[in-house]
Amino acid sequence: MLDSDRQKQEFQARVQRIQTRLLEEQSGKQRPATRLTHMSAAPKAAMKPRRRIPLGGTLALVLGLAILLGANVTAFQAGNAPTGFFARALASAGPLPIAGAMLFVLMIGLGMRDKPHVIGLALGLPLMYFGEPYLAWLAPELWVQMYSADHVDTMLIQAGLRAPPVVPL
Repeated sequence: MLDSDRQKQEFQARVQRIQTRLLEEQSGKQRPATRLTHMSAAPKAAMKPRRRIPLGGTLALVLGLAILLGANVTAFQAGNAPTGFFARALASAGPLPIAGAMLFVLMIGLGMRDKPHVIGLALGLPLMYFGEPYLAWLAPELWVQMYSADHVDTMLIQAGLRAPPVVPL
């Protein structure tokens, strides 16, 4: 038998198998799986796609970190500012109402009200609230520029990252 005749017969047999499988799938009958021929033959749609973190959620996380840091710095600077109504109001309100006002503007004004944005903001705010002393410990020069050296020292002592000074008796 010639090589081309053998190739034609193999091709016809393969076409016949494919047609038989299609007819079985359309009729609802399933053949028992005999063997796995090729993984690449599996359709791409059948492979489970990898879940990715949405870009909006990551952006909202970073914005949540920045909002609470900005609110903390604003409340601290307003407390050290010369007396004025606005400075006294900001200092007495504290950082959380300032962050709430900033979030209101961000969420309502810019439309960041969908699920990834809200989750990102909800994760970013407590991360900065609890993580700011650790960032101050890692970059004390930057935090001393935003706050005072005494405030950064007190922040590190309260977080347990620095021992309080020992006063001799």
